[in-house]
Amino acid sequence: MRDSTAARLFALRSLLEVADRAVELQPSAEQVIDDCARPGEVPTQVARRGSKVASDYSRLHGWALDIIGDADRGSLECRVAQLLHYHSEMVDTCIRLAFPRFRTPRLEQRRLALRGLGEPARTLRDARAALALWISDLEQTDSGPPP
Repeated sequence: MRDSTAARLFALRSLLEVADRAVELQPSAEQVIDDCARPGEVPTQVARRGSKVASDYSRLHGWALDIIGDADRGSLECRVAQLLHYHSEMVDTCIRLAFPRFRTPRLEQRRLALRGLGEPARTLRDARAALALWISDLEQTDSGPPP
């Protein structure tokens, strides 16, 4: 029993590290989205910064999927992975809108309407806090007397 709890704790701690990094990236993602939504030409450096942020989120998403394995689709672990995917896709979409192959009035209207990561950013922070609390509870349970 203790070995499975230890393995579970290790996986959850690893996922918490991934979530921590994702939350740390949020200000950079928000800045890229804001820069993409400004009227006029978007500087190419925004595309470079944004591509790095989107790539970082994509990498974190991949790591989260590796960590969670076959977790239930409705689980907290799965939710964290879904939110990381959203963050990656949102930044990538903003870059695509700011640097389209063909500029159209409709795409320009969508670009100018961008307003950050939205509610999923807060949801990721909440999920990160819930994950930390879950780990704390498991650590307290695991530190009890041996069977």
